Amino acid sequence: MNRNTAMASLAAMLLLAVTGCSSVPDPATIPLDTSAAELSQKGQAAFDESNYKASEVYYQLIIDRFSDSPALVVAAEFEIAHLRVKRKDWDDAKERLDAIIARYETAGGAGLPPEYLVLARNDLKKIPVNHGGPAPVEK
Repeated sequence: MNRNTAMASLAAMLLLAVTGCSSVPDPATIPLDTSAAELSQKGQAAFDESNYKASEVYYQLIIDRFSDSPALVVAAEFEIAHLRVKRKDWDDAKERLDAIIARYETAGGAGLPPEYLVLARNDLKKIPVNHGGPAPVEK
């Protein structure tokens, strides 16, 4: 194998590895019997790889497929809001976090997992004031 062929092969393998890691799944190709736990695990794995678009696909599937489970929905909604915070999409993050917090303040809010209320409030504090985040508390 000559040097040019070897370099081209190496470049092709690297390109395949990079694009393969950052692919975004088509929701229609994800089996309907995939559990919420599996979708969440795949969403977290994509998040850990900084593949936020893929991560959001998995969390949105939880919302769409398990809409009858408020606990699963609020968890997935938080994860999407958290993605927005990580990407510094402050306005959308604030809107989503406010909606999550508001859900806890309704009659059914007591039945939701309390950790997502705490996490939503913590993420809300990360939003800059000029994007609607809370003013810093003076000590």
